[in-house]
Parts: sequence; C-alpha cells; structure tokens
Amino acid sequence: MTLLGNLRYKFGGSYSLWKLYHLVVADAVALQSPTKFNLIYGFLGRDLGVVADVGCGPGVFTRYLSRHAKVVWAADISLNTLQRTRARHRENSNVRFVLTEASRLPFPGGCFDTIVFLEVLEHLQDDRGAVEELFRLLKPGGKLVLSVPVPPGEINHDDPWGHKREGYTLAELQDLLRSSHLEVEQHGFAQFKFSRLGEKAVNFWRRTFHVSAPIFLSWVCYLDLLLNANDRRAGRHLPSSLVVLARKPSVSDSHDAEQSPVL
Repeated sequence: MTLLGNLRYKFGGSYSLWKLYHLVVADAVALQSPTKFNLIYGFLGRDLGVVADVGCGPGVFTRYLSRHAKVVWAADISLNTLQRTRARHRENSNVRFVLTEASRLPFPGGCFDTIVFLEVLEHLQDDRGAVEELFRLLKPGGKLVLSVPVPPGEINHDDPWGHKREGYTLAELQDLLRSSHLEVEQHGFAQFKFSRLGEKAVNFWRRTFHVSAPIFLSWVCYLDLLLNANDRRAGRHLPSSLVVLARKPSVSDSHDAEQSPVL
C-alpha cells in the first residue's frame, strides 16, 4: 500500500480528512464529479423518504442522502469499507449500516421510497436477479437512481468483485429494467471523451510511479462541460457512464395496466 493509501486508511474515519483527501488526490470521485454528480443529485431530489444506498462504497452520497431522507440504509459487501463509512458518518443519527450482497438484501418487500444503486450492476453475474430484488424492495411509486458504465469498458472475471460485463447501452439497460416492471422516467450520460482521457492519465501515473495520482490529472474531465449540451444528452462523445431514474409503478398504475385491454 502507498503512503497516501496508508494515510487514507488510517484517517478514513474522519469525514473532514476524507474530503481533504479528495481535494488533493485524483480517484473515481474526482473523475466523476464534473458531469455525473449533478445528474445524480437532480434525479434524487430532496424528498427521499426511506432510502437504501446499495453498494454505498466509501459513502460518497451518504451525507447528502441523510440530509434529505427520514432514514438511510447504507449497504455494502465490504466490511472494511462499511466500517470506514460508518465512522465518517457517526454523527448522522438517521443512517444505518448493513453488510450484505446486493442480490440478497435483508429487508421486507416494499419498504423503501428511494434506492440508490451506483456502479454496482456491472459487478454482478445475475444482473436481472438484482434488478428484480430492487423492484421487490421499492414501495409502489418508489424511485430508483442507478448508474452503470457504458461500453467499451473493462471486464475482470478473475476478480470476484470485478466487472462481469463492460457495461450497458441505454437500450440494454432500459430492456433490463422494464423486464422487471420498472419504468424508466429519465436518463443522462456523463463522463465523456475527456473523462476517459483523464482516467487513462490517472491509471498511467499509478502504474508508473506506484503512488496515488495528483488531483490536477482529473481536471481534464472538466473539459467535458465544453462539449455541446445536446450532444451530451444524446450520448455522443464517448460517454463512459449512464445514469437513469426509474420508478416502480404505483398501485393505481398497476391496476390500470391490468384493466387495460391488450391491443
């Protein structure tokens, strides 16, 4: 482990130091911030009810969720990650933590108003089963904010937690969600060609110097904001991330659908 890695682990329980780390080190958070985070915040909104942050990782959105939710359940498969996230958010009394797999969540059906599922689906062998599990957990009318990588991307079958697929096109993700009766309401693309360049630069630095990359290598990602807005919305310029807002039909919608004649 590098010196910065050791410091990150040692002080991982401090939210302030964790934020400071992300002001000087280029990692996934730095690469995603310019174009992806505003999409996620916009889809989430502010009235979140009871929330599940499935695959919460280091808790990037945990503080925001706790401010706008009654209760947040932060769930992850990694005990070390979950412990550090718990330590960073120990002052947030409405945040709970659970160690679990994404495909077998220990909650009764229909108990969440909002589910956050960011960069998890591509890691799962049974992606359809995971989406069906999310449908089960959502209340009628509940919303799902989900993000996935867009091909081309990495695949690592040897790593049990690695990517099992390159990602999803918009059509593939829509078909997957609709097959589990989730309605896709909005979508947006993020992290375009300059973000892909930034990721390559960060990875090259790490392989070459064996230390964490400096934050300035991620600044190239902000050039994505100069790309034509209509092109970005249409998914041009090699987007590497796709964010969707989907919803479980309300009881009335489901009833209407059952009563509607098949044409």
